[in-house]
Amino acid sequence: MKLPDKVYDVIKWCSITAIPALTVFYVVLDKTFSWGLAETVATISAAFCTLLGSLIGVSSAQYYRRDRDKKE
Repeated sequence: MKLPDKVYDVIKWCSITAIPALTVFYVVLDKTFSWGLAETVATISAAFCTLLGSLIGVSSAQYYRRDRDKKE
């Protein structure tokens, strides 16, 4: 599965910048207001970022494999 460049860039940005930042923000708010869901949200966020990272990793590996095969 090769993702289009724009989709790859958006997923990568979300998985390494946006989602972790939003998670930290939520955890801080949770601790401030004692909502009690910080651990659950952080766990789900970590799992989702791992999923996104895996998707972009597979796409990147396939892209570089195809690129290498074209050069040979």
